[in-house]
Amino acid sequence: VVSTQSTGSSGINAEYGKQWYQRRVRGPETAKKLLPDFPMGCKRITPSDNYLQAYNRENVVLETNKIERFVEDGIKTVAGTEHDLDVIIYATGFDLIGSVNAFEIKGKGGKILAEDHGTAPRGFYSMTHHLAPNYFTMGGPGTVIGHNSVVFMGECMMSYILGALEEILERGAKSVCLKESSMLEYVNWTQTTMRNKVFEGVKFCNSWYRNEDGINWTFWPTHLASFSI
Repeated sequence: VVSTQSTGSSGINAEYGKQWYQRRVRGPETAKKLLPDFPMGCKRITPSDNYLQAYNRENVVLETNKIERFVEDGIKTVAGTEHDLDVIIYATGFDLIGSVNAFEIKGKGGKILAEDHGTAPRGFYSMTHHLAPNYFTMGGPGTVIGHNSVVFMGECMMSYILGALEEILERGAKSVCLKESSMLEYVNWTQTTMRNKVFEGVKFCNSWYRNEDGINWTFWPTHLASFSI
């Protein structure tokens, strides 16, 4: 996990990244446009063996000016340039809040989980919620990672859920539910641990990790070994 305090390693990574781009993109100006101006990890890392090399093709042009509007034959940028296009892929991202609240869930006292989630959904290690007895999820809030494998997290989550079910059977209980105090303690820990990480601070870049208030509720804030519960 990259910390903003690690200026030495961050500088090395930036120089290595610059050389990587320059070796693969022949046009210096294009390489300069492609090179991120934020630390590695601030946005999702997208590995590829041939993405950068695609900009060396004669039929590929990198346009970084903002789009002013759509015109009859394509798009017009704020710089006044019009590009004739056969196809426009309108990629605007995805609705993270909507994915968490894919369907309505009523918890204790008839409370709606989506209302509790608000703009920063939460779950104890992404799996349980104090308003929802006998309700478990995998890959919920706080399980996005950009530095390791989610498979290990999935194994830990399954072990936790099976343990809870076994406890219900052994005790002959009707339900199991997280304590609200445990939820609050966990959320406080995640946000405290997130501080000074490269994917936490809005001063580095805008990314889908954070909501409009700058809260990163999507990411696991530290190394994966600590997810084993």
